[in-house]
Amino acid sequence: MVYIENKLKERDVNQSKNRLIIAIGLNTLIVIIQVIFGLYSNSISLITDAIHNFQDVISLIVSLIAILALSKKPTLEMTFGFLKAESMAGFVNSLILMITLIFIIYEATLRLIHPEEVKGLFVIIFGFIAFIVNLISALILKHHHHHEEDDHHHHEDINIAAAYIHLLSDALLSLSVVIGGIFIYLFQISIIDSILSLIFSVYIFKETFPILKKSYKVLMEAAPSNINLYELIDEMKNRFDEIVEIHDIHVWSLSSKDIYFTGHIVVKDMDRSMEVLEKLEKFLKKKGITHSTIQIESVDKICEIFH
Repeated sequence: MVYIENKLKERDVNQSKNRLIIAIGLNTLIVIIQVIFGLYSNSISLITDAIHNFQDVISLIVSLIAILALSKKPTLEMTFGFLKAESMAGFVNSLILMITLIFIIYEATLRLIHPEEVKGLFVIIFGFIAFIVNLISALILKHHHHHEEDDHHHHEDINIAAAYIHLLSDALLSLSVVIGGIFIYLFQISIIDSILSLIFSVYIFKETFPILKKSYKVLMEAAPSNINLYELIDEMKNRFDEIVEIHDIHVWSLSSKDIYFTGHIVVKDMDRSMEVLEKLEKFLKKKGITHSTIQIESVDKICEIFH
């Protein structure tokens, strides 16, 4: 007997890696600038924005680790490779962001009750710089995200999507700081900063929750949302007359591009089993399933499954 090593599709991670490294460098630079001038101007809003930017740097580093993990080959210990690293990073990014949003909402509410004095000019200048840097970083990742959709049948890359939303949220928050700074500088209306932060926080929360939910379902090995298992089983029964029974079916995804199927089928004629298997594999592939493992059984001998 010859053992053939597990083979998964190679991932071209160079483009993703380079884009993430650029985003990490840009955001690290803006964190340093915001902290220095936030302390110099005694601006709490700039320091708060710097903290949020630093949290983005951490999340982007996690995303980079996940991207690198995707390129690793499977081993006899890690037989599926490191495909779930994508979803783990997406889940961590989204969860951290939502926790951060709760903190921002809390701080914004406090400032509505107890407005704090902020030097508007410094907030405008360095808030705008942060906005530009975060927007550029987000657009870099968005370009990659759309490229992935074209090449992989519109499957979302959860990891890149989470990082993109993360950076976009920071850009919007930096913009709210800029607008708030303008109102503070011209009209001494410091309360506007808190109002804008609350509005943007609700929007970002709404955009982030679906990514958190999707990555959680991947980690829990739930059936992908684009595959209705009941309809799939019914279609298999109606399309393949040779199949007598279908049981012990499992469908799950390891990443946004890798959907797995395992199942047992009972066929009328074992002499035609290979023909049925070939047709069934083609059918499943059209349904978006990238890897299928099917056990064929005869009417005379159906396996006993203990749950």
